[in-house]
Amino acid sequence: MFICPFHLLTGYNCPFCGAQRMVLALLQGQIAEAFWLNPALMIGAPILGLWCLWKRDISSQAALVILIISIIWGIIRNLLQL
Repeated sequence: MFICPFHLLTGYNCPFCGAQRMVLALLQGQIAEAFWLNPALMIGAPILGLWCLWKRDISSQAALVILIISIIWGIIRNLLQL
C-alpha cells in the first residue's frame, strides 16, 4: 500500500486518504465499507467520470470547483476525524 505524503508530513488526512482502501473494498464487493473510507470520492468520482464522458473536457471553472470541493472535504474530514 502507498503512504500518503501529505499525511506523513502533516499528520492530517488529505481529501484522497482512504482511496486505495476504498478501491480494494469495492473490488471485494464491500460497498458500504468503501463508502465510509472516503464518501466524497465514492460519490464524486462517478459524477466526474460521467461529466468527462458527456462534455469530453473540463473547463477551468469546473476544475476550480472540483479543487474547492476537495479542499472543503479535506477540512471537514479532519475536523470530524473521518
